[in-house]
Amino acid sequence: MNIGHSTMPRMRVPALLKGNMIDVDLASLEGQWGILCCLPSLEFCDAVFLNQFRRIVKKQGAALLGMHNPAHPFVAPHLPKAKILSIPLLIDSAQTLGPALGLSSKAPFNQCQTFIFDPNGVIRDKPIHSFNWHCMTLLLNILKQCQDFYPQPTQERIDRPGKGNFMFAEQGLNPTFC
Repeated sequence: MNIGHSTMPRMRVPALLKGNMIDVDLASLEGQWGILCCLPSLEFCDAVFLNQFRRIVKKQGAALLGMHNPAHPFVAPHLPKAKILSIPLLIDSAQTLGPALGLSSKAPFNQCQTFIFDPNGVIRDKPIHSFNWHCMTLLLNILKQCQDFYPQPTQERIDRPGKGNFMFAEQGLNPTFC
């Protein structure tokens, strides 16, 4: 994967959002900055933390998504940690997204692999970091530097949800219920 040359894959990926299984069309992320964080695990306190962090990322003009590491047990939709999670948690059970992104299958223990992408879907940075407030705050600084260094022309984006789709307004995603 070449930073600045590789783009986010344009595919539909199953995800958990507030305890519901949905499909997220990654192409719907075009037009906004984003952070995709491949999580080493997900506990209830992590879900609360991600909900708070999502608000901060949104204020910086970006979307936040999580990704479930396929090496860890599946997060069941009925568990409280899945029901409160207000960011889409992508589930790469078919292991198509991870290889497309160039995810390392042997990530260091308790480390996140994160992708920061621009409104054109170009991956601008790929830090590996601890999953804690300090490192996630550093991610915001990296996002801000990328936004300043790679300014995008402002353009109005018109979303036309297809039949059966709805607009997830807080993140600008077009998920559909499975």
